[in-house]
Amino acid sequence: MKQTTALTTRPLAGNKHLMRFAYLQPERFLMIRPVLILLALLFSSPVLAEPAAAPKPAAEQSGVGVSGLPIPRFVSITAARVNLRMGPGRQYPISWILQRRHLPVEIVEEFEHWRKIREGSGEVGWVHKTMLSGKRMGMVITNGKTGELMPAYAKAEVGKPVLMAEAEAIGEISQCQGDWCAIRFGDSEGWMPRDTLWGVYPGEEFEE
Repeated sequence: MKQTTALTTRPLAGNKHLMRFAYLQPERFLMIRPVLILLALLFSSPVLAEPAAAPKPAAEQSGVGVSGLPIPRFVSITAARVNLRMGPGRQYPISWILQRRHLPVEIVEEFEHWRKIREGSGEVGWVHKTMLSGKRMGMVITNGKTGELMPAYAKAEVGKPVLMAEAEAIGEISQCQGDWCAIRFGDSEGWMPRDTLWGVYPGEEFEE
């Protein structure tokens, strides 16, 4: 009988503030390890000069940004470490650090070459556009139960699971149709209900 592939994780021991900083380690099953998404800086970043006032549009833009692309929209992080700043420029202090490549984030504002993004827990900050990719990624969300795994199926319908994904596992979304999205975790793929993924909008349909 074909076995279901398990995606699992273990938190790091030590400082709870850093407990999700993790690394990939080959084991029997495919491992998708959540990583601490945000690290608050212990000290404020030095600012050598008084920064210019940040643009003060509405809390969230809607429509089309300076890039010509729709706002809001989902994108993903390209680097393993990205600074989130309090304003659109390097002269602004760093408020958070994103510590996970391919993390899905939502662009909510644009200003010149800078993008204001929101990650899954609701934190926002400005990053340079070169730190972002249009590749659609999805992060698994659960009902908050410890150790809960979310199933993915061979088709866009409930059936026998082909893999189980833990909270905050990240995969590449290839398409969304109706209430389902096709997502790949490494060499494994399946269909998951869109409401179990952060990185897609209700009713949004696309195919990469």
